Amino acid sequence: IAFTVKSAHAHDVAQVLNEDNICIRAGNHCAMPLHLAMNIPATARASFYVYTTREDIDALVHGLEKVNKVFG
Repeated sequence: IAFTVKSAHAHDVAQVLNEDNICIRAGNHCAMPLHLAMNIPATARASFYVYTTREDIDALVHGLEKVNKVFG
């Protein structure tokens, strides 16, 4: 799932999440023309699979709340 946080660049989002051992990707994800067309410098991307737990998702949500507190 690719997403943006209004108050923070995707690389800043990744850095803050990394501090809590939450791993996401940040960048253009082979979609630079789309990002340019939408005037988005980069997106963050979280990946989910069968081994992703509810606790993993809760940690991501809490991490994004932290991002909003830091940059909001």
